[in-house]
Amino acid sequence: MTPIAKSVWRWPHCVASVRNAASVRNAALLPAMALLLWPVFAQGAEQVCDRSESRLTPSPDGVWVAKVQEEVCTTATGAAAGITVIIEASHDEQRSKRVFIMPVPRSRDDWPRVRWVSAAELELRVANLSEAAPPEPQFEGVRIALAYCNDNPQQRAQLAAYKSAVKQWQKDVGAWVKLRKEDAAAAGTMPPKPVEPVLSAGRCTD
Repeated sequence: MTPIAKSVWRWPHCVASVRNAASVRNAALLPAMALLLWPVFAQGAEQVCDRSESRLTPSPDGVWVAKVQEEVCTTATGAAAGITVIIEASHDEQRSKRVFIMPVPRSRDDWPRVRWVSAAELELRVANLSEAAPPEPQFEGVRIALAYCNDNPQQRAQLAAYKSAVKQWQKDVGAWVKLRKEDAAAAGTMPPKPVEPVLSAGRCTD
């Protein structure tokens, strides 16, 4: 299978500095567009997906295979990309289910790590700062659990708060741009960008 191109789904490390009102508006819109794509991918609606080459991890008894890959999917309402984990019967590809989805990280090193705890228990490990929703709890008797490498809930909360602040900043910038067109003097200076916290990525190393 031909690997797909790099995903369009990326959370920006920071919003680039801008020199004029038009570029400020564009910089604010791009992350919002990316956020609109993600729910489409997770809705479970009928999708047409292009998948990269999968990383395969068979269960200890050989009954199942866990596949990790990047997917880009289109639906009737949009398109999105993400890293997914699919459980599939070794000898029946029709018995399969996507059990986990996460946004595409900057590096393949931060893709989910798959570990079969037993023939009926699958553990998915992700970097501490990964934006990972809980997986499907089970599929045909296989239990699925999520674990964070270098688990630090406080740092994840800090990152979530920062991203929420960035979203609010984008709204504030949009309002500032509008006001600046109407009355530049009243608009004043551009709202200050939130300060990104210094956090450890907490990557998986094994």
